[in-house]
Amino acid sequence: MHLIALRPEYQLTVDDVHNRIFYQNFGPMRGAVSLPHYLTDWAAALAEVRPGFCILSDMQVVNQGNPALLATFQAVERLIVAREVRMVAEIHVPGWPTRRHCDAVTTSQAMPVRQFLSLWEADQFLDDF
Repeated sequence: MHLIALRPEYQLTVDDVHNRIFYQNFGPMRGAVSLPHYLTDWAAALAEVRPGFCILSDMQVVNQGNPALLATFQAVERLIVAREVRMVAEIHVPGWPTRRHCDAVTTSQAMPVRQFLSLWEADQFLDDF
């Protein structure tokens, strides 16, 4: 695995062996009003994977509906779909609105997503997928 980006708000890592991107949000993502490197960081990660890749996405911390970032998040989703993602496994905290916030970002793009409660469960699903 190699690190693509480590920002105060998030981390992007690529696992070449499994053709997988690992994405994790950090606490500052909750209140972020600007993510100047987000689109270019995702473009760099996507350049490292082959079509049919998977994403393991730790969404236990999400930006809570900042409309200024919605276009950026949706632009990344379009890049992911264009690169031919096979599956996205998202981890959410039970009882927290993180899944609802993620669903609000999703456009009509055909991005296959499954939700899980633990990183281990999501990783195991992708390994068996």
